[in-house]
Amino acid sequence: MSHFESESNPDSEWDDSWESVWNEHDWEVYLANEKDQVRRYQKLYNKLARNQNRIDEVALFMGWDTNADPQDQEVADNGIEAFSDQPYTLHKHPLYIASKALHNCLTERWSQHVSLCSEQISPVSALKIQKTISSSEQYGLLAVTALDLGDYALATAYCKRGLSQINKLLSQLNEFETKNIAPLNAFSKHAKIRLFDIREIWLRVMSDCRTAVARRFEEE
Repeated sequence: MSHFESESNPDSEWDDSWESVWNEHDWEVYLANEKDQVRRYQKLYNKLARNQNRIDEVALFMGWDTNADPQDQEVADNGIEAFSDQPYTLHKHPLYIASKALHNCLTERWSQHVSLCSEQISPVSALKIQKTISSSEQYGLLAVTALDLGDYALATAYCKRGLSQINKLLSQLNEFETKNIAPLNAFSKHAKIRLFDIREIWLRVMSDCRTAVARRFEEE
């Protein structure tokens, strides 16, 4: 499957994953590092935002492209901290990192832009946008959980619901654009690029999941 479906734990091998002597401090350090991975994805994405192949380029530099040329993979491995001696958690999953990072971009930018025109937009309207972003993000994270369990049909169902929220958000942004408010227009331009990329990532995951489901039926 694609790099967004890699590093999952489809066999639910939790016994091996959680046999550790880590204390609370160890886990705090671990989770802080995983948060850094989300920030790293955001920085790479923003740097490559004008690149038409930005999704694949960011994946390469995150070290997710297992089919990359060895020389390119060496570049991707620079700055990647090895996790081989650490337990597996969903925070490592490429889909988790990508989805979390792009939705963080939307939330952060929305907070910044709406504060510039708070007198021109009602709190209810502002909350509706944030609620749709949060709902979209939730379905993306639920899809990661389904992938980890090896339930590809469920992952597809969650992605479909996430796509519905993306379409809803695009519709909401189009309505805001009719108001011709500069900060909202700026956010809309920024957000649509990220939304289309989230949609592309999820469509890839759905395609891979459906292929996996079909393969299982053939094997049976």
